[in-house]
Amino acid sequence: ISIFFILSCASSSVNLEEEFEKIVVTEDTFDINSFKSSGLKTNKQYNVEFLPESIDAWKGVFNKKDIEIRIYISHEDAKNFGMKFAESVTGEDAIISGDEILWNEGAKDRRKCVPREATSESGCDQKPRYGDFIVFGNTIILCEGLTNNESMNVCYNLKNSVISSLK
Repeated sequence: ISIFFILSCASSSVNLEEEFEKIVVTEDTFDINSFKSSGLKTNKQYNVEFLPESIDAWKGVFNKKDIEIRIYISHEDAKNFGMKFAESVTGEDAIISGDEILWNEGAKDRRKCVPREATSESGCDQKPRYGDFIVFGNTIILCEGLTNNESMNVCYNLKNSVISSLK
């Protein structure tokens, strides 16, 4: 019985991770108020002059996790123009400092100080704040998390909250 329970738990966690889609197609078009009405607390608006085809971008907090939302006119614009920029600042290989950053606005907000493991010395390592992102309709949502799965959970919780608030 124990082995069956362990195997069933292991397989359900694998299935949970497979449920996350990077691109979420919807007919709805969103603005920052769509997210605010879903519980996002905004604390900074970014200048999008050098973020191709973007019409707005915000930093905020949802369920105690940092979020960055980039808004485009259409879903196609978000995919075609925004994914490259989102991919460059998310995940383990994110470019969070230096001359190779594709969009400098808010660059400091996309990194965080993570205490070094197994050391009594003070200090930290600069790590990417956003573990992953989703394209949700005409938006790109970057979500805080040290792992892909943690970030995708945050993104999907926000996405589901936005969908619920539309009903």
